[in-house]
Amino acid sequence: MEEKKKHIEFHIDIDKESDRMNVQIDAEKTSVGELFVCCLGAVSDVAATIAENTNESKSKVLRDIAAMISSMADDAPDKED
Repeated sequence: MEEKKKHIEFHIDIDKESDRMNVQIDAEKTSVGELFVCCLGAVSDVAATIAENTNESKSKVLRDIAAMISSMADDAPDKED
């Protein structure tokens, strides 16, 4: 039974003064797919919290997050130097 247990932790440190965020993910015995699904679930929960605190709709917040992720993908280098 112990070998079937999965463990995923997200650690997010936010420095409000410098407007920076550090994210660390600790995962044990997980596949890439399981980690991806967990990340999407976390994004959905974050979007719900943001929507509640800003009086925006959750769908608008999710679209804004998707736009930010898309922008990050556009800025990423194609290969490592």
